[in-house]
Amino acid sequence: MVLTPKSTPHTTMYKIIGADGNEYGPVALEQLKQWIAEGRANHQSKVLREGEGEWKTIAELPELSGAALPPLTAPARPQWSGGEVPNYLWQSIVVTLCCCIPFGVVAIIYAAQVRTKLSVGDLAGAQEASAKAKMWCWIGFIVGIATNIIGGVIQFVAMRAASGN
Repeated sequence: MVLTPKSTPHTTMYKIIGADGNEYGPVALEQLKQWIAEGRANHQSKVLREGEGEWKTIAELPELSGAALPPLTAPARPQWSGGEVPNYLWQSIVVTLCCCIPFGVVAIIYAAQVRTKLSVGDLAGAQEASAKAKMWCWIGFIVGIATNIIGGVIQFVAMRAASGN
């Protein structure tokens, strides 16, 4: 069979979900293999083969079984000079349950962002989220303690007034 420019065989195309959560492609198999060689994709990268409806990992595709996949390792966690970036999650939960629900929930949201930002290599964003989680923990703690003291004083005064003393 003689191939002319008008009768080239169909090349299967692929879409891939990058580490940043964005979808890339469609690209040919050769491009996908190049991304693997460059370390831009690994065993766990999600791939959608053209014409299929199910996303699979690269490791599940037989056509990529011979590709030189980089070893599967946990992503390095960026650190700052003070050690690991604290997320203040358990403190946020305690503040939510024991002190002040609204401020505690805000602290939990920022605490959850710390790990997410670290996983994508955003060290500055993780440090900022950590600082905000800490700040909202303290605000919730102080407001909760102040509210409980004021409530206790009001109850004490009400009990004294009710007993006639």
